[in-house]
Amino acid sequence: MIKFFRHIRKKLLAEGKTTNYLKYAIGEIVLVVIGILIALSVNNWNQKNKEQKLGKDYLVRIHRDLVQDTISFRKIITSNNALREDIKSLMDTLYQGVHNIDQVKYMGSIYDKALDQVFSPNDNTYKGMISSGTLGLIQNLELKEEIVDLYSEYDQKRALFTGIGQWMITVATAETIQTDFIKFNDGVSDIFTKPEMLNENDFSFLNDKNDPRFKIFVKAISATAFNQSASNGYYLELINSCNTVLQYIEQELKN
Repeated sequence: MIKFFRHIRKKLLAEGKTTNYLKYAIGEIVLVVIGILIALSVNNWNQKNKEQKLGKDYLVRIHRDLVQDTISFRKIITSNNALREDIKSLMDTLYQGVHNIDQVKYMGSIYDKALDQVFSPNDNTYKGMISSGTLGLIQNLELKEEIVDLYSEYDQKRALFTGIGQWMITVATAETIQTDFIKFNDGVSDIFTKPEMLNENDFSFLNDKNDPRFKIFVKAISATAFNQSASNGYYLELINSCNTVLQYIEQELKN
C-alpha cells in the first residue's frame, strides 16, 4: 500500500501536476490523521472497557470481603453474648463462694476469653487499591465515597479497639501484680507440680469480700464485661454500615 501511494506521488511529479500533487499530499495527510484518530479512539475504547471490567472486579472483591466481615462480626457478637452469660456465672460463683481449684481454673478460662477482643477485618482489597492508586477505577462517585467512608469507619473502630485493648492490658497487669489468680490459668497451672505450689491459699482472697485483692479482681472482671459490651456495639454499627455499602455495590453490579 505504501509503494502504491509512493508511485502515485512520483507519477504526479513527473507529469508536472504540482497542484494535483499538493492536493493528493494533503489528502494523504488527512487519511493518515483520520487513521491515527480511529486507532486512538479504538485504543481508548479498549482501555475504557478494560478499566470498567477491572473496576467491577474490584467491586466484586470488596463485596466478598464485606460479606465475610458481616458474617465474622455476627459470630463475634454471638460469642460475646454467650461469654457475657459465662461472666454472670463467674460472678455468681465468686459471690456464692469458691470451694476448689477446678472452680478457679474455670473462672480463669472465662477471664482469658473475655480479655481477647481483636479487630481483624478483611480490608486487604481496599488497602491494595489505595496503595496502587486504582480506587479511581470505581467510576460511580457516590459508591466510591460510601466505600471510602466505610473503611474510614473501620480505621476509627480499629483505634477504639486498640484503646480498649491497651486499657485492658493495664487492668489485667494490675490484677496480675496484686493477686495470684494467674497461677490458675490453663497456660500456667501445669508448671505447679506440687501441692505447696498451688493450693487453696492462693485463691483464699476470692472468698473474702473485704480483701483488697477481691475488689481488684471484681474490677478486672467488670472491665472485661465492659470490653465485651463495647465491642458488640462497635460490631453492630459496622454490620449496618457494611450492609449499606453491600446494597450500593449490588446495585452497581446490576447496571
